[in-house]
Amino acid sequence: MVEAGGARRHRMTLESGDHILTLYAYRTGPLRTVLFYILSFLTFGIFRLILHWKEKWNVRFRLVPCNFSNAEFIHITDNHNVTELQKVQRKSNGMIPNKSGEMIEVPEVRWFVYRKLEYVWIESEDDDTGEWIPSSEIASQIPCSFFLGVSQDNQGLSLSDVSIRLQFFGKNEIVVNLRPILYLLFMEVITPFYVFQIFSVTVWYNDEYAYYASLIVLLSISSICMDVWQIRSQEKRLRSMVHSNEEVEVIRNGEEMKIGSEELVPGDILLIPPHGCLMQCDCVLMNGTVIVNESVLTGESVPITKVALTDETHDAIFNMEKHSKNVLYCGTQVLQTRFYRGKKVKNLLTTI
Repeated sequence: MVEAGGARRHRMTLESGDHILTLYAYRTGPLRTVLFYILSFLTFGIFRLILHWKEKWNVRFRLVPCNFSNAEFIHITDNHNVTELQKVQRKSNGMIPNKSGEMIEVPEVRWFVYRKLEYVWIESEDDDTGEWIPSSEIASQIPCSFFLGVSQDNQGLSLSDVSIRLQFFGKNEIVVNLRPILYLLFMEVITPFYVFQIFSVTVWYNDEYAYYASLIVLLSISSICMDVWQIRSQEKRLRSMVHSNEEVEVIRNGEEMKIGSEELVPGDILLIPPHGCLMQCDCVLMNGTVIVNESVLTGESVPITKVALTDETHDAIFNMEKHSKNVLYCGTQVLQTRFYRGKKVKNLLTTI
């Protein structure tokens, strides 16, 4: 975090991976909403179209600045000045993880989704301040002793714990929805270029330039169809790239069972087969050693060896960067495992 603004603030800055995000809190105003619909009706939708083209004008006209405790929308600006407006979702009496990884009940859960990541509002225990934190980074103070204890107990999560974590974290998958063709066509038609074309063609038909106007209409329709086809092809290609589900073996309720990788949740004990596998999540290696190909992350073609978390770090706080030699990262390929005394190689999920 760069700046941990409080609930009474309108502006907040935070770090998310390699990006620095600036967040602004807004809510709807009844008077502005009524005025918006009146102007849109009187201008036959032209006013609404202009606000669609100019997102900053849309935010300034329709929304009222407020503090984060009352925010209904979050306006996000990254370090490349790319802006996006996201609605704040709310749920009463929900469960969220605390810094030590335990699920606790809170009166209300508030979150928004930005670039496939969920940002959850976490209030401070000492005062009324708070901050937006990615759901995968809330549990940031887990001691290494916790991982060692879970590995020794070898019981895994109960079915009730799995259900609670699924409700908060969701499934272990990236969903790429295909937008309807009619929606893509409509969004393409209302771009400034094609709106200008519609206006120009109308003038040309009125001036009896029928052949020329018809040719422009034909070319514009062909261009729109080509753009929509390219967008749909890219969406299908992207969905095929991120869609990767495999059958994995976990320990739950003290028993080994096989489940789909999309059903994994943080806290699960994952068993790695001796012949290796493709990692579907980030895990902490709890026993044995593993040879991993991390070329998709580092570009290095030489496999590296990962070792288990040891008692030497018992009192330390777990950190993905400091304990990288004990972490198997999502998307990497496990080539071989080595285990001792007939025990299977175990991993404890940290993030999905």
